[in-house]
Amino acid sequence: MDKEISLLEALTGVDFTVIHLDGRIIRIQNEKGQVIKPGSVMTCEGLGMPFHKTPYKYGNLFINFKIIFPDSMDQGEMTSMQTTLKSQAKSSDEQTEIDAVADHVELEAFQESHKNTHAQGGTKADHSDEEEEDGE
Repeated sequence: MDKEISLLEALTGVDFTVIHLDGRIIRIQNEKGQVIKPGSVMTCEGLGMPFHKTPYKYGNLFINFKIIFPDSMDQGEMTSMQTTLKSQAKSSDEQTEIDAVADHVELEAFQESHKNTHAQGGTKADHSDEEEEDGE
């Protein structure tokens, strides 16, 4: 099953319910302090599909987590996040090195028009620099 969760849930814990195939409502939580990373797959033992010819036994339920990130953050939210996650911040040496770089480029959201359609992408070109020989 696929499950979308917020960034907050990914960092602080998930707590949701599913309706099992037998009609039971089951509460699913992760271990306290466990961070769910994008693309994580987790298992709930015995909550999957029933086994063939033994419908009273169930396989495992696999949950693929998709984390929904916020589209943007205001200055207050950024300051709060930086304070909370300060252990992952750049060292002063790293920041000094970054600040010294003269060339600056801003990221843009990808669009199809950004593709390099003129490039061969590692394939051989259909033509060569030499003239083609006629069969004459």
